[in-house]
Amino acid sequence: MSGIYTILIFLTAFALSLVIAPILIRFAKAKRLYDLPDGAHSNDTLLVEEFSNNNKIKQTPRRVHTTPIPRLGGIAIVSAFFISLAIWKLPSNMAAIYICSFLMFIIGLIDDLKTLSAKLRLFIQISASIFVVLLSNLEINSIAITSVNSIHLPYIIGFLLSVFIIIGAINSINMIDGLDGLAGGVVLIGISLLSYIHFLSTHNINLLIIFSIPIIGAILGFLKYNTHPSSIFMGDSGSNWLGFMIGIFIILIINNSIVIEKSNQWLLINNGSSNIIPILSIILCLSIPIFDTAHVIITRLLEGKNPMKPDKRHFHHSLMKIGFSHPQSVVAVYFLMIFFGILGILPIAYSQYPLNWTPLVGIILLTICIVFSLKLNEGFITNLAGYKIFLTSQKTAGPKISFILKYWEHLNRYTIYCILLAAPLLSGVAPKIVGLSAAAMCIVMICTLFLKKSYSFFESFLIAISSTILLTANNSNIIWIEILGNKYNLQEAYNILFIWLIISTLGFFVVTFKRKYLVIAPTDFLLAILPLILLLLPADIQNEYKLNIIALRSLVLFAALRTLSKRHEMFFYKIHFICIIALAWVALITLAGLRIVY
Repeated sequence: MSGIYTILIFLTAFALSLVIAPILIRFAKAKRLYDLPDGAHSNDTLLVEEFSNNNKIKQTPRRVHTTPIPRLGGIAIVSAFFISLAIWKLPSNMAAIYICSFLMFIIGLIDDLKTLSAKLRLFIQISASIFVVLLSNLEINSIAITSVNSIHLPYIIGFLLSVFIIIGAINSINMIDGLDGLAGGVVLIGISLLSYIHFLSTHNINLLIIFSIPIIGAILGFLKYNTHPSSIFMGDSGSNWLGFMIGIFIILIINNSIVIEKSNQWLLINNGSSNIIPILSIILCLSIPIFDTAHVIITRLLEGKNPMKPDKRHFHHSLMKIGFSHPQSVVAVYFLMIFFGILGILPIAYSQYPLNWTPLVGIILLTICIVFSLKLNEGFITNLAGYKIFLTSQKTAGPKISFILKYWEHLNRYTIYCILLAAPLLSGVAPKIVGLSAAAMCIVMICTLFLKKSYSFFESFLIAISSTILLTANNSNIIWIEILGNKYNLQEAYNILFIWLIISTLGFFVVTFKRKYLVIAPTDFLLAILPLILLLLPADIQNEYKLNIIALRSLVLFAALRTLSKRHEMFFYKIHFICIIALAWVALITLAGLRIVY
């Protein structure tokens, strides 16, 4: 039942956020509720002058957008979270947490409409943090240094540390909200990584169902409109709420808390066992916002400046200064978040190996990365691009590509076609749940077939789900082929096909790195980590459907799809059509008993 709730709550939150966000965009434009760009960087002087005296417009010296943008997106995220929980009626004893988080949302919303002083915001943050820690017993009892060693904390120290973590998380997410899709993506990656290590250590998915899964769904739906060029910002209402929830989640993980079902109630309790999640692993799951905030605040204090005053000293601003574009800077942060998060997860995921040193290495590398980025000269990346270190350059980008690259591209494309279309013909009879999923997804894909035939977030999302269903069907049975009396396992050939695809895709990525066709959007990066959600399902389901293998294959397939999609306008449309045929075939074999008899 938990697995079903996981999927339902995720999809509900995702759909609600996807629907509510455009409504808010229209409302904000009608009421002129905008975030005003820095005047010196605005492309629309008349619009800026018109709005500059409007107290519904917020302007800060760290913004990089060039036109006024609605900033009510936090309403979509928070509404999607609470409505999804209400729809599926999951009662719990977390009311104090939800109420205090809603208070932070309201304060952020007021700050979006009419700027509040930094002192007042800090006072409310401290008050809400103290209130939630007291009512929900969220004081930290001990901190794990390694997976076997922990330090017990006195009550007052644990209490103050919990309050500090919540306040720190609120301000970290608020400060990193400086580029399109950055704060939302960082929280999405961070909470996904934290959810993963919590599940690895407790094997309890209930906390994720009523806490992190609806947040992930709500953010993913919102990012459809928040990715560069953004149509709406989450504003302080969104960043305050997400920061508060992240802070609470960190405390719950440190305390090894779980949610149990008792008398039709979902009760949050302390697991009672000693901590097995090292604190450095938790920190690395939110590496960039934690270290970026710490570095900026320390630097401001050393210079005698107000630590809460916004500026452009953040890590993402440094990336843009040295030559990364707006979306490239966001993707770079996403990549680093995942990279350092993996270093933090390794000792937990592979506890049988002596890997306690990897989080420490991650902390050192992260510190060097942030400090070093500030030392690079302006335009460093742009100047570096002048060196012909790749096979192709921007000057040669265009329809005239070399003979080798042309046929290399064709080979990758037909490999993908083979995986999606030919393989289901040999997959045998899949489990009934896979057949039902294939039938439902086939109907959805047919209904969306006549939408705009170009790459989009929604289309990518549909293809990602469809390909995952097909890969699951392909992995359901062991298929043998007999040639001259010898039997050969087709699954081994299937594995070789994926090994070839990942090597070929990586090679193709490198030699076309500078081409204008290869544009990696931040949402692509987030969609690529969606298969990791499969690893959060109960262990019995993972083992039954071999979801660890499916997750890896999905990542490889999505990377290959995305590498080719920008080069051909009709490529995603063809993949869409192939998915319909393959899904229909799997559904007919599984549900209708279709057989080919020789």
